[in-house]
Amino acid sequence: MKSAKRIFALLFLFGSFYTTFSQDTNVVKYSLFLEKTVIFGTVDTKIDEGSFKEGESFFIPAAELPSSPIDFSIYQNLYNALVGGRFGIDYGALDNDIILKIYIRNLDPNVGTYLNLGTKSDTMFSYFEIRIWELPDSNFYPEDSSYYFNEGYYAEFSLPKSDNLLNFLDLVGIDRGDSLAFSYLEGEGENEDWNGKGIESFDTPDSIKFRAIHLSRIGGGKRRIAYGNNPTGIKINGENNLPKNYELKQNYPNPFNPSTQIEYSIRKNGNVKIDIYDVLGSHITTLVNSYQSAGKYIIEFSQNSVDYILYSGVYIYTLQSNGYTFSRKMILMK
Repeated sequence: MKSAKRIFALLFLFGSFYTTFSQDTNVVKYSLFLEKTVIFGTVDTKIDEGSFKEGESFFIPAAELPSSPIDFSIYQNLYNALVGGRFGIDYGALDNDIILKIYIRNLDPNVGTYLNLGTKSDTMFSYFEIRIWELPDSNFYPEDSSYYFNEGYYAEFSLPKSDNLLNFLDLVGIDRGDSLAFSYLEGEGENEDWNGKGIESFDTPDSIKFRAIHLSRIGGGKRRIAYGNNPTGIKINGENNLPKNYELKQNYPNPFNPSTQIEYSIRKNGNVKIDIYDVLGSHITTLVNSYQSAGKYIIEFSQNSVDYILYSGVYIYTLQSNGYTFSRKMILMK
């Protein structure tokens, strides 16, 4: 009798688990625009469009900006600094399909850089206004309002520390040692200012990024945007952010489909090996097996990491370096 009760309990838990994670994945249809201020108002040009599922992401592509009928080519260096930026939304963050339009705007037509925004002078290296339509009812969330994700889920934007980005920082007067951060721009007119609540900035050896609980108007910059109301300031050179310990973080997102990111920290230089196993202990693949300098790293694991089909279930990922071994579980849910 007790065995029957245990089986019933397990079936109930599995049924709840399946109901929670077997939901249809919502789709994000996106467009990326560059917007320019002219005498009679603003004009924009579409750079890219496509779609991705929650739990996935898209990358800002390389592009040659048009010089006619409106000249956007003066912003080529600025745009190149954003190329390779990755924008994604957690699996489980959405209740509906959405249309996402991202505008790179507030550009100075004289020098091809970002304008200073907020109640005081803040040097910017990025600024996005994001407009969202929620389907099927086509509820519109303008850029001056906030589109919130389900609690505990986020959008993430990661910007590579490319030579183009470093050169652009030099152009707008941001030093390699300056503290940077991402924040929301809220309010209007004299009350328009930065707010770091609900958005967190991160630094990795290869990128700077933010994780946000909602989307609206988001900027990246220095001075007050990186201090006071947003304590998660980052430094572009990363010299003062070397990890004090070895760490293997929980993959993100989790559960995932079809890809997830694994973040880890290495205290000392040395060989690093990261392996993936199934729940029975069979080796799936080796993601990393190389000498690495001390620092923080992010790698991606997906169906493309192996030559055969991965099935839904629990997988184990391990980190080995300088005699230390760590392991965590992750869930692939199709």
